[in-house]
Amino acid sequence: MTIDGYGVSARLYDLVVEPLNPPLREAARRFHPVSPGSTVLDLGCGTGACLAEYRDSGCSVIGADPSPAMLQQARSRLGPEVDVQLIEGDVVPFDDDCADLVIVSLVLHSVDRATGVRLLREAARVLSPGGTILVTDFGTDDLRFPRGWLTRGLTAFLELAAGPRHFLHGVAYLRAGGIRSLATAAGLAVTATRPTAGGSVVIAALRPPGANPPERGAGATRLQG
Repeated sequence: MTIDGYGVSARLYDLVVEPLNPPLREAARRFHPVSPGSTVLDLGCGTGACLAEYRDSGCSVIGADPSPAMLQQARSRLGPEVDVQLIEGDVVPFDDDCADLVIVSLVLHSVDRATGVRLLREAARVLSPGGTILVTDFGTDDLRFPRGWLTRGLTAFLELAAGPRHFLHGVAYLRAGGIRSLATAAGLAVTATRPTAGGSVVIAALRPPGANPPERGAGATRLQG
């Protein structure tokens, strides 16, 4: 039997946490726009708010999450026509090469390093040739005063409220070097990054080595914002 750590918080997530997320999602969409008709897969889709925005912009959307309670909220928001699946174990429940854009938002800091590496490798497996993995998560540099420090303090409070294990995973994620370190361990290349929320959060575009570079130019690009 699977124990769902979000069984209670799923009902409160949209009231307590979700109001903080729209600016981050908007920044991610500006950083890496996708064309209508693209297939977007959200790994760790939560209650489905991100998928709803991509669907409303004309994309085909699918999602997966390890929490049955979160998926129940997502299905209520998105309706039966959107395919959202439960992640069980280490395998994402979708076929190879099925998505033009794979989103991993505010997930990697909340799991242990081995799980984060496996999730990124699965993201690469389901990514279509030429596609991008778009990660939004805690930043590890350029923390600017006052916004960055205030945001980091608020997120630390929320992480503690989620439980000591969740909090310690976040600390370990930052100490290990954040997304760059995790991407390297997963065999992926970081092609572009953008700090946001005063540097407390970073948006990063990832691709498998040898994949075609982003249209903004070959190699890693660092954008301020």
